[in-house]
Amino acid sequence: MSETTPAAAPRPVKDFSQARSPIRFTIDSDTFEAASDIPAEVLVQFANRFNDLNLKTLDPEAQYRTLMSVMELVLFPASFTVLTGRTKDLERPVTLPQLSDVIAWLLGEYGMRPTQPSSNSSAGSASPVPGTNSMASTPDAVSTSALLPLTVS
Repeated sequence: MSETTPAAAPRPVKDFSQARSPIRFTIDSDTFEAASDIPAEVLVQFANRFNDLNLKTLDPEAQYRTLMSVMELVLFPASFTVLTGRTKDLERPVTLPQLSDVIAWLLGEYGMRPTQPSSNSSAGSASPVPGTNSMASTPDAVSTSALLPLTVS
């Protein structure tokens, strides 16, 4: 007589899917939508382009081209079209400093942080509330006067 061994139960499938919704921000009365998360290769391009950006040494045209190339990587096409138009609009302009601030904020939304603390940032609250995460929210305005290399976290 031969005994049959019961078949092992199949392992459950681990699901790594993520709920995704666009990242939204406004400039004046326009709302822009960026990808909620960016693919790994695009994330590397985004970080590299930002790391190559030095607003103190690039001429304004090079600054503009670099900032817009970064925005094109993450904005949905309709939002990028509106942004491009706004960079030429004398009545409702989007300025280079605004573009820099938006990109710095987006970097935080995508989990990228400067590799060293910025000398222009405030020290913040001396004693945060226990149990809170200091990285839980990103500031509304970010200074990019001293751009630093970034790391993906």
